[in-house]
Amino acid sequence: MSSKREEYDDLVRDLNQHNYNYYVIAEPTISDAEFDRRFNRLLEIEKANPSFCTPESPSQRVGAPLPAGSVFEKVNHAVPMISIESLFTNSDIEDFENRVRKFLSAETKDTPMFICEPKWDGVSASLIYENGILVRGVSRGDGSTGEDITQNLRAIDSIPLQLLNSPPALLEVRGEVMMSLNHFERINAKLSKAKKQPFANPRNATAGTLKRLDPKIVADRSLHFMCYEVVRCSEENKFETHGESIKAASTWGFAVSPFSKVVSNAKEMIYFHDKMESSRDNVEYEMDGVVYKVDQQKLRDLLGSRARTPRWVCAHKFSPREEQTKLLDIQIQVGRTGRLTPRAVLEPVSIGGVTVRHATLHHKAYIDDLDIRIGDQITIRRAGDVIPQVVGPVIVARTGEELPFQFPLNCPECNAEIIARGEHSYCVDLDCSAQLIRRIQYMISRSGLNIDGLGDRAVEQLFHASLLKSIEQLFNLDYSAIRKLEGWGEKSVAALESGIASSCSPPLDRFLVSLGVPEVGPETARAICDKYNTVEALLLLSKQDRDQSLKELSAIEGIGPEVGRSLVDFLSLPKNEQTILKMIALGVRPRPYDAGSDAFNEKISGKSFVITGTLSCSRSDVQERLRKAGAKVLSSVSKNADYLIAGDNAGSKLKKAQDLGVEVVGENQILDWLS
Repeated sequence: MSSKREEYDDLVRDLNQHNYNYYVIAEPTISDAEFDRRFNRLLEIEKANPSFCTPESPSQRVGAPLPAGSVFEKVNHAVPMISIESLFTNSDIEDFENRVRKFLSAETKDTPMFICEPKWDGVSASLIYENGILVRGVSRGDGSTGEDITQNLRAIDSIPLQLLNSPPALLEVRGEVMMSLNHFERINAKLSKAKKQPFANPRNATAGTLKRLDPKIVADRSLHFMCYEVVRCSEENKFETHGESIKAASTWGFAVSPFSKVVSNAKEMIYFHDKMESSRDNVEYEMDGVVYKVDQQKLRDLLGSRARTPRWVCAHKFSPREEQTKLLDIQIQVGRTGRLTPRAVLEPVSIGGVTVRHATLHHKAYIDDLDIRIGDQITIRRAGDVIPQVVGPVIVARTGEELPFQFPLNCPECNAEIIARGEHSYCVDLDCSAQLIRRIQYMISRSGLNIDGLGDRAVEQLFHASLLKSIEQLFNLDYSAIRKLEGWGEKSVAALESGIASSCSPPLDRFLVSLGVPEVGPETARAICDKYNTVEALLLLSKQDRDQSLKELSAIEGIGPEVGRSLVDFLSLPKNEQTILKMIALGVRPRPYDAGSDAFNEKISGKSFVITGTLSCSRSDVQERLRKAGAKVLSSVSKNADYLIAGDNAGSKLKKAQDLGVEVVGENQILDWLS
């Protein structure tokens, strides 16, 4: 019996350690299969010996749900969870530093140091441990009294049930319960699919999850706990600074912030704030500011608290990213590829110092799933420089006068029939006036035919002068009329003629890309043209049986059903076929595609690359040079990638590459290889 008990205790300690390695520090030391084998052995022993089972066993993370109608028990906080002061300007932070120094100057000669940490946008909770075992978890509540949500907190994998490395006899820590942005998006997608109201933001989703009576739901939603304060600790474990206490918390098994810095003045605090705000979109959890705390515990005790907030801490908030306003109308914009995108017309609202009048609504399904109506009071989110988007309607603010939006069945510009593809709708008529300028601008770009002597502004000028009213007219320009336009002389017209002439014999894959077929980019075009290596072969795809064409295209590696349907739909439109034939009649002669013609760099040929961050040169140029050297450029990091090229401000792709063991190279190194 004793040997069985020893095996059980060893398994509990072992599995808790592996949970810590996996969920807290993201450094697993055994495979998932091996973990499952050990966990199943633990369950076998517990089933045969129920008396062995202890609260710290990994099997006890998810308890039974509370009965319907139950409420969480109210619990008084031993140390109140009082609010901290929120500040918004740099001068506010300078005032905070001056107040702290002035107060302390009358009490001590010690110089305060400040520790800076992110202010995570989640739900605060307090965890209490006795002899290293989690005995209670409490929500913040009103600061004096919270709710006992121990069962739900136990279901969070990053919360240790049993502490590591000789913890104190009594310990209370506080931290933020959060949901990653990826999990938030997945949960909202599931809710939308089930025709249920999605959550407004990750914090809202976290709060709603913790209030559920079934811990299994909490476990399924992959919440994360980040410890930010050691509140109570046995006398023998007192710490002189906050930094020391957080370091100890990490050794006991808690996840702590990966971003932390001790500084000496407001200037350095503000620098930390600005750096975190600029990188907030590269972090997997939401932040809404940073927190500055006096680091020394002795000085905190001297500073004490006001009626509502401590004097030794403040929050420096980021610029707001969400506001509410009224949806005045929904307009349909037709993009370069013919995609119809609904755009919200808003009652102007300021978000983070920027006045927002429009926001994206993505596609028809987005409007339908969120039940967005014209006249709704809606929540708008703006993240960094990203186009503002509508998060959802404020249902409780409805008056009954709001109107459902009817998505058009025909293109609002040319009245051509709309083709639905996945979640999006398209007008694929090459002569659509809304697309024409942008289609020609794309055709002449580096990604397309790369025509010298003609820029975006010149395209607009020629269009408005009625000298460029169709795609094919690009190869039949009236140069004598162009000479009469403002800004055009003999040299510029000669350069244009030369540029057009030299573009008339492009590689077939570039010609296909230049047409702007939805879903067909450079890599996809190369794969297609490797099989159909003439214009005539491509056009035959629209002549033969549609199902046969789709079957042939789907057999090409990297070509899915969406791409196949998009290409066949595009080529099947009579106007598009006529445009291609007119271009050929005007002298455009695409060269047959040769997949092996460009591969020459033995260091790069056959390798797969992913690019992340900001490069000093055009990313598209680097991609093209890699391809010409025989490489494959991937859009996301996986085990199939050989290298990640990391520029400045590299984000989550860099971390994923490091986790997967993908070799990371800098821009200078890859340019050296290419040269």
